[in-house]
Amino acid sequence: MQIAGVENRLLLICYGLAASLVVYYGLLWRQSIVETLWWFHLGVCIGIPSVHRLLETRQNEHQRMMPRTASPRQAEALFVGLVSGVPLFAASLAGISLIFASGVDPAHIRATLGRWGLAPEWVGLFGLYLIVVNSFLEEFLWRGFLLKRLTTWGRRQAILLNSLFFALYHLLIAAALFGQQWGWPIAGAVFLAGVFWSLLKLEYGKLYVPWLSHLTTDIALTVALVNWIY
Repeated sequence: MQIAGVENRLLLICYGLAASLVVYYGLLWRQSIVETLWWFHLGVCIGIPSVHRLLETRQNEHQRMMPRTASPRQAEALFVGLVSGVPLFAASLAGISLIFASGVDPAHIRATLGRWGLAPEWVGLFGLYLIVVNSFLEEFLWRGFLLKRLTTWGRRQAILLNSLFFALYHLLIAAALFGQQWGWPIAGAVFLAGVFWSLLKLEYGKLYVPWLSHLTTDIALTVALVNWIY
């Protein structure tokens, strides 16, 4: 089955919005981190790319997968992925520190996470899951699957649209945890991070480059979660 151009674009938009719908359903309506992770990671991050590839013709898929030659810049790509995460790690911790300094109560965040089902004894395991699994599956969906298909609209449009979808569900999470006054600034920061990681993926062609960079921000979130909230 071949997907026509207009149908394909509508599908891509639906895919981009699916993450926000799942987060809204899982966290804000069902109040469950477990359900949210289940539907987001299995249903959206893994399910959408898998189903979409079944809808594509083998010829189109072959054309997409052709540029898989080994890059002589692999060492540089690995270095950039690791080193670019350092300022992101520092910026993430500084931003969270600023939020708490503005008067946001960590006890409120802890209570909200508790309502969502995150017990104190599971915080460490949750943080590890966030760092390794969540960061990879997000990159797999946004920079691995969706970005390269959005490039049919143009490189700039693909980066901006992909980053917008990426930031949208983070807006829902940030507003619920830190309040409306911090929801938009955090979403803006996530949008900029999405632009940066998209550029890394397009520049080096390797998913591990933005993933390594992304991973460090989730390490910062886990450090804040363990030391400042719980």
